[in-house]
Amino acid sequence: MKSVYTKALYDRRSFIIGWTVALTAISILMTSFYPAMHQEGVIDQLMKQMPPALQGLIGNLNNLSHFDTYIAAQLFDIRISLIAGIMSIILALGLSTREEESGELRTILALPVSRTKMLFQKWLALCTIMAVTAMGLVVGIYAVLPFIDNASIEYAQMARLVAMTILIMICYGTITFAAGMASGKRAVASFVGVFTIIGSFLLSTFSVAVDWLKDYEKFSLLNYFPAVDIVSNGIELRDVIVLTSIIIITLGIAWVLFRQRDIA
Repeated sequence: MKSVYTKALYDRRSFIIGWTVALTAISILMTSFYPAMHQEGVIDQLMKQMPPALQGLIGNLNNLSHFDTYIAAQLFDIRISLIAGIMSIILALGLSTREEESGELRTILALPVSRTKMLFQKWLALCTIMAVTAMGLVVGIYAVLPFIDNASIEYAQMARLVAMTILIMICYGTITFAAGMASGKRAVASFVGVFTIIGSFLLSTFSVAVDWLKDYEKFSLLNYFPAVDIVSNGIELRDVIVLTSIIIITLGIAWVLFRQRDIA
């Protein structure tokens, strides 16, 4: 019999391939846009026309002048943070509630597999899938870079970006996964996941223009994923501690509740 971990990976092989290809395509597209943004006068024109209320959706336009900050702001900070969140919800729901809804979970637990082992192996599968799909971003960027003049990003910068991207993807996924394993209800897990991701996105996006939202930005997970700062200044230990703590706490709560509750 396959382990819970390998079964989870095998059952989601199409998901892994599909999302890896999708993230690769998105990174190719955004990397290809850089020459148009880098043309003389384009940034100045955008700065004159950009309403302050929309700056959070576009980011600091000064970041468009260099490829490393451009890709950090336009791909990782704005788009991937939301797209990866959606992917995380879909994956976490599949790993946490699908088998229980179909009745398969009761059959699996009748085998010599403890609830603790099942939970943590499913979570490890989630982490593995996040890491594999995130590699699509690297492939897409470096596939296009040789064809773009005056565009480069250091390997260390890319490594930092991808590492923190994987961490926040795992954080997103763990929150939804934990809600699903703890409750056994897809509706509960979906609400928790969507609320976390959309709430974080809205807080981080509109706090730039709405003063009273700035006091609440600390509750946004994206506040601990400052992509441009990661490229320019490195990874802040505080950000790693916060995201890791959320992962550990939510997974711990799920472990306690999943061991005690009845399986539908």
